[in-house]
Amino acid sequence: RTEAEEAAKRTTARAALSRIEAALTAGGVLDPALADLKGAGIEVPQALAEQGQGVPTLDALRAAFPPAARGALAASLAESAGGSLWDRTLGFLRTQSGARSLTPREGADPDAVLSRAEAALAASDLGAAIGEIGTLPADGQARMAEWVALAKRRIAATSAAAALAAEVK
Repeated sequence: RTEAEEAAKRTTARAALSRIEAALTAGGVLDPALADLKGAGIEVPQALAEQGQGVPTLDALRAAFPPAARGALAASLAESAGGSLWDRTLGFLRTQSGARSLTPREGADPDAVLSRAEAALAASDLGAAIGEIGTLPADGQARMAEWVALAKRRIAATSAAAALAAEVK
């Protein structure tokens, strides 16, 4: 009987993990699957328990990036504009147009940094995207802070789910 109960708990835990992975991919509430894990005697990592109502999906992060990047670019350009009238005019025109590079570029200017961050996001490498954003001027980083927080939530949840999956198997 004990063996059957343990097998049932492992089956419940595996099913809950599958639902968690589906919710992480497609978006959805984690609470029911987390409750099943707890019921099976599995300790739920804090990074998952805190996000029972859902974790930002990669698609949602990709959709939120362009408007955040435009704001960050405008703030970064304003902060890093040179002192000459020509530099300020170019910065103003770039800010007003909202134009930014969509393919990864080399360089340390805010547009190049954001282009590499977006390329990392397209490759599903949130850590690299966050790392690139960390090199923006302070005002640009502030404009990206909400997006970075969402990306960090996703990283924490997916890492916790992977560790949990390794433990349950």
